[in-house]
Amino acid sequence: MEIFNYLIILKTKLMQNRKNLLWLPCFLLAVAFFSSPLEAQVTIGSLENPSNNALLDLKQSATGAATKGMLLPRVALTSTASFAPMQAHEQGMCVYNTATAGDVKPGIYYNDGAKWIRMSDGSNFFYMPSILLPLDTSDASVYNAGTQTFTVNLYAQYQTQFGLTDATTSAKSSTTASLPVFANTDLNYFVTYFDKAVFTNVNVTATGVLTYKLVASPVVSEKTYMNIVLQVKQ
Repeated sequence: MEIFNYLIILKTKLMQNRKNLLWLPCFLLAVAFFSSPLEAQVTIGSLENPSNNALLDLKQSATGAATKGMLLPRVALTSTASFAPMQAHEQGMCVYNTATAGDVKPGIYYNDGAKWIRMSDGSNFFYMPSILLPLDTSDASVYNAGTQTFTVNLYAQYQTQFGLTDATTSAKSSTTASLPVFANTDLNYFVTYFDKAVFTNVNVTATGVLTYKLVASPVVSEKTYMNIVLQVKQ
């Protein structure tokens, strides 16, 4: 009721001051503001209603079809560990990085509250760090005599090497540089090759634990190795 009383007063003022055109935009603005429902949800790009599930709906047409896109803020990150040029790490922040610096390169990054993570297009993969695969059946730390199975935690090996946790066996070009260390569930694990003259029953779990057995009378040669690839999940 107070809203409509305010509109009536504005209209009266307008009628009383017909020569004062400054009242006209005030009246029109008030009508437009108060006659429209005040909603927390907003559509940008058209006058279409926003989705009920969206606070902000970028919509060019009623069907959702569009000929324009969303342009993310373009910033120059310095590394995944540094929040610069932001003032702090902010969980959920999304930007397009324009810089090639430290361990970042141009692309879309989001922030998990502690570091920047590059959004993967499916091509973000890398080879497992070099490790020795045990073949000694007397080593009870990796071999189960009951099941005749070797077990190697690939993720733990990757975490140790990419985390550069042992300064006596690693080095880097800059004291501030670092490599991204993803959680074990953020990676897909692939064995793209293994020597079938030595290995059999080769499997790898979703958390990066490799298991395998030896064939009867294995023949070790220059081909006795595995190629293991880690892929960052999208």
